Order: sequence, then C-alpha cells, then structure tokens
Amino acid sequence: MAQRPSGPRQGVNPPTGKALPPPRPVKYFEADGSLAADLLDSAAEKQARSLQNVTTTQLRRFYEDVLALDRRLQVESEGAGQEKREEVFKRMRAEFKMLKAKAAYAHGREAKQFPREFLQFFIDHVHAVNTAREFDAFCKHFQAVVAFHKFFGKNR
Repeated sequence: MAQRPSGPRQGVNPPTGKALPPPRPVKYFEADGSLAADLLDSAAEKQARSLQNVTTTQLRRFYEDVLALDRRLQVESEGAGQEKREEVFKRMRAEFKMLKAKAAYAHGREAKQFPREFLQFFIDHVHAVNTAREFDAFCKHFQAVVAFHKFFGKNR
C-alpha cells in the first residue's frame, strides 16, 4: 500500500496567520471553596456590557447549548453523589469543549455579530472548566451574563 506524502496537501489553502486568542484565567471559587460572588455580579455585568452588540438570539443560541448539557448532566447523574456527577461530566466534557469550536466558527462567519470578546468568553471558560463543579459555576455565571445582557444588550 502506498504511503501518503507527509507535506502539505495539494489544493488546500496554506495557513492565513490567524490564531485564536490565548485563554485568560477564570476564578470560579474563593480560597474557602465557595463560589466567587463576583462571577454572578460585577464580572457578569462587565461581560454583558462587553457583549452589547451581540444579538439576544445569538447569545441565547449558545446559552441553550449550555442548558442542554446541564440538563443532560442532571438527568444522567440524578440521585447520585458528586463523584458520579464528575464521572458523567468527564464523559460530556468533549461536547462542552465543542462550544469553543462553535464560537470560532460563528466569529469567523460574522465577526460583527459575534465579536472577538464573545469568542474570548468561550475560549476562557472552555479552558477553565474541567470538572462538574466548575461547569456548575460556569452555568451560573453564564446565566447572570444572559440576565445582564437583557438589560444592556440590543434586542434584535
């Protein structure tokens, strides 16, 4: 059987020099293990303000994806302890990470309606969420962002 050449494939466009921004650190919990209160308040408000130009429809589309994952996590770990939730989330983690790819696609397709700051939001959180507990914190933060966005954002 013939081996495929290892160099660039013919007919494929060379890289354009575009790169995704690096993830910024996200702090979900205080030193005592409690949820960081600013995630649901000032940090969520600041994030919502930065997303003023994102349509409510666009924001809700991504929020619905997160809610679907959250519902699935709830159903598949119902009646079980935190250890089982972590096990279920570990299996779902790849689907959660797909949010970054969906965000990159949306930004690449229409950067004006899906600004770089919204892409950065998903890059940051997809990188930061590694456990069910962190996912729960992210869900609460995203819920707060959606709520503040309703106040600050454009209703289109």
